[in-house]
Amino acid sequence: MKNWHHLVWNRLRSDYQLAIITTFGVCAIFGIIPFALYRFATNDPWAGFVDMGIVAAICFAVVHAWRSGDRTRASFLLALVNTVGCLASAQVLGPPGLFWMYPALLGNFLLLKRDSAVVVTSIALLALVFLGSAYESTAQLAMFLVSASAASLIAFVFASRTERQRLALETLATQDALTGVFNRRAMEQELQIAVEANRRDGTGFGLAMLDLDHFKRINDEHGHEAGDEVLVGFVGLVRNATRKVDRCFRFGGEEFVLLMPGFDNAALHGIDVSLRSRIASELSYGGEPVTVSIGAAALRPGEDWQCWLARADAALYQAKNEGRNRTVIDAEQAESSA
Repeated sequence: MKNWHHLVWNRLRSDYQLAIITTFGVCAIFGIIPFALYRFATNDPWAGFVDMGIVAAICFAVVHAWRSGDRTRASFLLALVNTVGCLASAQVLGPPGLFWMYPALLGNFLLLKRDSAVVVTSIALLALVFLGSAYESTAQLAMFLVSASAASLIAFVFASRTERQRLALETLATQDALTGVFNRRAMEQELQIAVEANRRDGTGFGLAMLDLDHFKRINDEHGHEAGDEVLVGFVGLVRNATRKVDRCFRFGGEEFVLLMPGFDNAALHGIDVSLRSRIASELSYGGEPVTVSIGAAALRPGEDWQCWLARADAALYQAKNEGRNRTVIDAEQAESSA
């Protein structure tokens, strides 16, 4: 039970949209159920059934988000249920039901993209005009429309600013500031996704660890700015020599990890020519070529990402130990050298 709680908490911390869906859903459920029970207790079954229908639909949306991982559809379903449910409450209860519209409209801007939230909110406010029993006078309707529009505008501004800040923080948390590639934290998440894809449908993945040879000498002889230039140039060459689907991560210092979907042991041998040899011929500093040692391994069925990474690291250690500027595949004998 403790491990289950730990997994749930970690998923909520790492998945912003899922956390929003869950929080909004739980608040809506516990906020609506007492009123539903009150409706039944006061002989107002129609309003009670409307409230319980809303609760059931919200539960479905939250469970769907957790089980399928499809947060976009779950968010849209949750926003639609909340909006339509509040319109139904306003129709059944009259003016008191309008109060439910405020949290629903505000929630739309957290659950949906801003343009979608604007469309759903506009349609909801327009629908109120035709629900005659939702208000007692035209003046009351006008006051509600103005106040609801003002609240929606504030929510729009808040959601826009929050989204920009969240994206900036996510970039800082997952991207290496110098080279622009993903960092070690993002690497661990992507390796876990690769392992799950392999277990689910047998998709092959190759992993290569790349370490620049004698990089400390570049820093010592030419300075850290020169070292930074070499790292940036190295990443540029890696990107040009690999496919768009391949993912490059900075593991630390001058060490990088390359994740390659659709690769097996046989295909991994091709990186020696396409990557190592190209770097040796095109990357240099101070008149000296910059070389790289590579250790690679294909993901084995049923293997976790830690063991997979450890095998690639062992292959890299072998490549460094045997003279550098060479590629070793899964701790086999070096396939190429300078």
